[in-house]
Amino acid sequence: MRSSLIGSGVIIVLIGLGWGAAFIYFDRAVLVGLHACLVAFGMTVACLAYRRRLDAAALLAGMFLPLFITACCLFDNVPNGVHRATHVHFLAVALGGYFVFRRGSIYMKYVMPATCLVAFAVFSHTSIGFHDPAWVIPASAAEIGVWTNTLTAIAELVFIVVIMHADLSVRRMMDIEMRKAIANGHFMLHYQPQIDEAGNVVGAEALIRWRHAKMGEIPPVKFIPLAEETGLIVPIGNWIMRAACAQLAQWDARPETRRLSMAVNISASQFRQPDFVQNMYDIVRVSGVNPSKLKLELTESMFVDDVGATVAKMSALKNMGLAWSLDDFGTGYSSLSVLNSFPLSQIKIDKSFVQGMLNNAANMAVTEAIIELAEKLNLQVVAEGVETVEQLNRLRQAGCRIYQGYLFSPPLGIDAFHEFLSSEASRAEPCAGYLRQ
Repeated sequence: MRSSLIGSGVIIVLIGLGWGAAFIYFDRAVLVGLHACLVAFGMTVACLAYRRRLDAAALLAGMFLPLFITACCLFDNVPNGVHRATHVHFLAVALGGYFVFRRGSIYMKYVMPATCLVAFAVFSHTSIGFHDPAWVIPASAAEIGVWTNTLTAIAELVFIVVIMHADLSVRRMMDIEMRKAIANGHFMLHYQPQIDEAGNVVGAEALIRWRHAKMGEIPPVKFIPLAEETGLIVPIGNWIMRAACAQLAQWDARPETRRLSMAVNISASQFRQPDFVQNMYDIVRVSGVNPSKLKLELTESMFVDDVGATVAKMSALKNMGLAWSLDDFGTGYSSLSVLNSFPLSQIKIDKSFVQGMLNNAANMAVTEAIIELAEKLNLQVVAEGVETVEQLNRLRQAGCRIYQGYLFSPPLGIDAFHEFLSSEASRAEPCAGYLRQ
């Protein structure tokens, strides 16, 4: 996606510069201005993509590039006997848009490409456009423009196809490697501590990591979305649960770690499996873990469909002793109905609120409201993404009692996590600073 956006931006800049220079020669001020805007647009898209602001670059390209092409088509009135070709660029935009937005909204994935195809058909069979000689392409340049636009559009299509093929090859390779990792046990768990207001570690969130023999550390953001698309997230999720329960059982067998709980994220695909409840029951039974120490985390998006079945699954596992936690609370659209309808024991304040609350009064108000609401509903609250002592102090003042974030520790391998547990000063210092005030 990044390569396609950078490449598209560069192509747009080159086209704008080339035609802009030509229209300066032909004294077409309006067309010079239009292509100057095109150059600025292409540079902006390429710059955003280069800085990895891919969502902004893609949205900008998807919304405005079709408008630029439409404007250019309106000025592309060629003499009789010459076929205009500016509209051919719509084909590249339609294909590229579908590729870039294949995981996006329905509008950007389907409506925008379909609109480009309709525009291509309209400009192919009509002569709609401006007819003022001072605005349109000069007749002497029209035939050259046909060849230039056609060859450029073909180059764009070839470029997009090459990028799509490379993306498909990488996805196929990653799919194969993930299957090998599942079969050979190449995944591992890291644990991010959860700290109470006295500085004691009360639990941890289990987070998957993948260390590939040749590709090195592969962050979850690189493989989890593909795993969700291919269905591999289900066996990966089951492996995470088995590994987390095995570790929790080891903690429960040691007096110094018996107090710890374990939080595990449940994917939507995993939760929707017909045998999810039975599978969870089997994993808990085989591992011998105390179910009251296990917290299953869901996001609000998973509560939208089939509420009855969702409540039934959650209630069945809660009756076994497992606890349910609502992750990223405050980012969805049905928070209050979720709290009222589902058997939850804990909510986690999304890190976007925590990290923005000191500089944003609205974020602070939402955070305080979440904590107050949870207290009235007898729900435990965990604040995610705590990175500064100031954030910690403000959360404690608001009534939050459990924290998780880089202020205390990043996710740690099991050996490093045990070292962290044994270091009282490391985990207590941030909280002690507040208690001394």
